[in-house]
Amino acid sequence: MKASHASSPLLSLVILSLLTALVLVATMFLKLPTATGYIHLGDGIIFSVSLALGGLTGATSGALGSFLADILGGYPAWAPWTLVIKGVAGYIVGRLGHTKARSRQLVATVLASLWIIVGYAVGTAIMYSPKAVWGEILGNLVQTGSGVIIATVLTPVLESAFAHMNRA
Repeated sequence: MKASHASSPLLSLVILSLLTALVLVATMFLKLPTATGYIHLGDGIIFSVSLALGGLTGATSGALGSFLADILGGYPAWAPWTLVIKGVAGYIVGRLGHTKARSRQLVATVLASLWIIVGYAVGTAIMYSPKAVWGEILGNLVQTGSGVIIATVLTPVLESAFAHMNRA
């Protein structure tokens, strides 16, 4: 998080908890079922948080929020996969795109999307069958593609909101 948040551990924890809950809600309740899981809007939140606040905040809120969505939403077998895949995706986006030009942010979200697609393809091949991978890839293309679009729109809003908090 921004340097001014570091001076208040309680505020940092509250913000991280709220962002984790936002990822949880966007993942668990804004979804469409597929043959091996579901397509959701949580990636857009993970990408936006990572771009606005950095890789550590994006990785933590993305990993925990998505993990909890799998546990609470009836997909516990996917939870360990999700914890790692979404955590690394948040870190990639934040590390490569935080405080960078919009074009660099776009590259960061696309690279993280590729990580997500490959990660879940491997998980699907192991948990189900290599034959199920193409369906998983298609669903994750839609999911991460919508995540990139959401991040493009939402990131400036989050950046503005947190810049306002830092001035207060």
